[in-house]
Amino acid sequence: MQINSRLDQVRTDRLVLRRLSMDDLDSAIRIHGDPAVNLHNPGGVRTPEATRALIEDWTDFWDRHGFGYWTVRLAAQPEQVLGFGGIMRKQIASFSGLNLYFRFAAHTWGKGYATEMARAALHAAFVVLTEEAVFGLTRPANIPSRRTLEKIGMRLFSEVDDVSGEAASPIYRITRDDYLQRI
Repeated sequence: MQINSRLDQVRTDRLVLRRLSMDDLDSAIRIHGDPAVNLHNPGGVRTPEATRALIEDWTDFWDRHGFGYWTVRLAAQPEQVLGFGGIMRKQIASFSGLNLYFRFAAHTWGKGYATEMARAALHAAFVVLTEEAVFGLTRPANIPSRRTLEKIGMRLFSEVDDVSGEAASPIYRITRDDYLQRI
């Protein structure tokens, strides 16, 4: 894995993780607007306008903090956007800290791309940024995302009642000490 201290471009075995930009808007609209990708998202699909606002927020976070969510591309086919993911500061109920996020196009599922990107994000969080913990929020029925979080060493930490009338969302966490013991 090649990670520079600026975190704007990271290479893993199969992926190129690049700082997200407004140039990625069309891909973001396609991915965030796909009903299959949003099956477990309580907010459902995002409109193009909502996706634009989201990407603007994410690029602004990069400008202010020097890290954030990446655009994920296959190294062998860098013109193809597979999805988005990485770490950003987020308030989750009473927890404030780095949130691990990933959303990939449906045709990429089951190939380990989310796991590979998530491992790079944890390395960035704990080795480059020397943060103390990373959280991951998911929905109870989103078994593939939960498995990805568990595969990278995150453990169920808490839950939050964030969707009215539905089961609480699990919050996963990994600490820097736990991560460093695993590598």
